[in-house]
Amino acid sequence: MANGLIQRYRTLGELLTELKARLGFVAQGPASNNNSPILTSFLQEGHDFIYGELNPSPMKKRTVISLEPGSTLYDWHNDLEDENIDPGTVTAVLLKVSEQDRRPMRQGITELHRAETARSHPTRYDTLNGQCEVWPTPDIAYDMVIEYLAPMPRFTQDEDRPAVPDRLILLYAIANGKAHYRHPDAKAAGETFARMLGTEKGKQHEGRRYIVGESHTGADTVRVSNGIHTLRIS
Repeated sequence: MANGLIQRYRTLGELLTELKARLGFVAQGPASNNNSPILTSFLQEGHDFIYGELNPSPMKKRTVISLEPGSTLYDWHNDLEDENIDPGTVTAVLLKVSEQDRRPMRQGITELHRAETARSHPTRYDTLNGQCEVWPTPDIAYDMVIEYLAPMPRFTQDEDRPAVPDRLILLYAIANGKAHYRHPDAKAAGETFARMLGTEKGKQHEGRRYIVGESHTGADTVRVSNGIHTLRIS
């Protein structure tokens, strides 16, 4: 992945291996694979839950769509990372005319544009029937650079890496695994996860500026970079 922090997180397959060890399934050998589906679901559920709790900043990504002569429709897809692109999160589209020349493309293609049959380097793009449409029709092969904000990444394949700290995902899965298999220390594992999640949430406030004032209700308010939180004083 393009994000160096995520690249350091363990993959789903690596987390599953450690989860089996922490729950005592390693001694079962190949038989431990019978538990893989439910343990994987704990890891995936943990990923989704923690992502929602931490709400990480959108990750800016860049990919290239190869344009072919005579073709105007292309999938909104990052082939390198096998990730679909939501057109609504696209922040910039540029055409690589040459190594030194990258030209911004404007959004919007009308029926008048489509009626023209001349071929040249594309200057516009749009979304048509779920695909990326370019205009004019490419006369030769071009690279179209797409900059976009990535959605929550896929976390279903063994090689997939999470978008949130892998240790939190593992702790979540351990707590749920111990509860599912009725381990006596399940409660303690759950408390450990809750403390670690709280610590990670606290880190999100580091480096932010806070402005304390008074709201129209008389309660103190704290304005932070992502909204206003009201502190009620009894």
